Formats: sequence, structure tokens, C-alpha cells
Amino acid sequence: MSEPTIHPEQRRVAAFLADAHFLRGAPGDDVGAVYDRAADRYDHFRELWLRLAGAAAEEAMLADLRDTLLPGAKVLDAGCGTGLLARRMRELQPDIELTLLDLSAAMLVRAGDVPGEHVQGSVLELPFADDTFDVVISAWVIETVSDPIRAVTEYLRVLNPGGRVLYTFCSLPHGWFSRAGSAWLREAVGRSFAGQFLDGARTPWHDCEHSHLVRFSHGLTTEVALQKCCSVRGPVLPRAASGSGSSP
Repeated sequence: MSEPTIHPEQRRVAAFLADAHFLRGAPGDDVGAVYDRAADRYDHFRELWLRLAGAAAEEAMLADLRDTLLPGAKVLDAGCGTGLLARRMRELQPDIELTLLDLSAAMLVRAGDVPGEHVQGSVLELPFADDTFDVVISAWVIETVSDPIRAVTEYLRVLNPGGRVLYTFCSLPHGWFSRAGSAWLREAVGRSFAGQFLDGARTPWHDCEHSHLVRFSHGLTTEVALQKCCSVRGPVLPRAASGSGSSP
């Protein structure tokens, strides 16, 4: 078997991310500090990530949203960043009650033009009562926290009965070839953005008729939809759902 090849553009992007010294702080800096430093340039990095690996998973999440966002819906954007996804949601359905939450104060400033409530807080301990939201959406967030399963458990806690949780995250590909070919990207994301690529044991997931999990980009990204009845407590074995973007 031949060695995985890396496109020259991918090498340039990896070098750019790995050398982003302005993002790095002292050892022990929390995730909020990392993204405070990244806020002014984050949209550029996010565009690169979507182009290289994340676009298909995020489009799948937006497709689910089109069927989910109803007029008057109470929506939480958990880990809103600079508000790019919140703006997309406003385009899909202007008449929603939107709450934007992020750990980084600098990110919330960048999202300040988006109408809605803006809250600084952690997805590991959401500052909202049970059964508050009709939709919880979270893009590229759970892989940056210490306990991804706890984060999604919090999403489900604040969700109304009949509501829906949608999230995307960086996932660890199956197989040596896919892992070797993506090592450069996984290292760059981890070094500059505190991002992990979650394996099955750390993937929040509940396999039932109300949920789905689809992998994209040879397993590097995953999109998940859950409902209030789902539970992600305890060990689970994720099973990738079939779909045009899923990888074998």
C-alpha cells in the first residue's frame, strides 16, 4: 500500500495553522483563553477548516435545521463563536428566539450584531433551566472540552420534549490509512485550537429511531441529531448511519 499523499495546499494550510504562534498561550490556558486570542482571525481559520474537511458535515446539519426551525422556536447556539452559524439560522428562519452562548468573551463581541440573547458560559454547565429550548445546535465545540459526553448531556437537559439537538465535531477516522493521511491536520488543529478528534468511546451518541449519526471526509467529521428521549450517559458503540456523505 502506498503512503498517503498530502496535497501542496494542505501542506501550506497545516504549516499556517501549526505556526499560528499568536494563538498559543501559557501551558494550562483554558479553552476560553485560546479562543479569545483567536477571535479576530477565527473566521478565516473556520473557512479553511470547512474547505478542507468540515463543509459536508456542516451542510448536513443545516439541512436538518431546515426541517427543524419553525417560526417562534427557541434556539440555543451552544459555542456560537463569531456568530457565523447563528447568521445562517436567521437567514433560514428570521422569526426565532435565539440565544448565543460561548466561553470566550471576545467571540461574543464578534457575534454582537446577531439579534438575540448573548451569554458567556460553558457547555459543560449550561446556565439555563431544564426544557428551555426547542433546538440546540453546536458546531465544532464538543471536541474542545474535557468531557464531550457531559456537554451533549447538558444539551439534552435544556431541550424541550420533542425538541432536537444537532451537532458536528472532529472525529478520529477508522483505519491506519485514513489516520496516517490526516495526521498533519489533526496535529495542527490540536496544537492551535485545543481540538481533539474523538474516537468511538468519547463520542456522545444514542442509537435509536429518533437519532442519526453520519460521518464525512473519510471519517474526519461527524454530524449527529438527537431528540430529548435520547441519552448519552455511559459507554456506547457508535454506528455510522448510511448516507451520501458517510464513509465506509
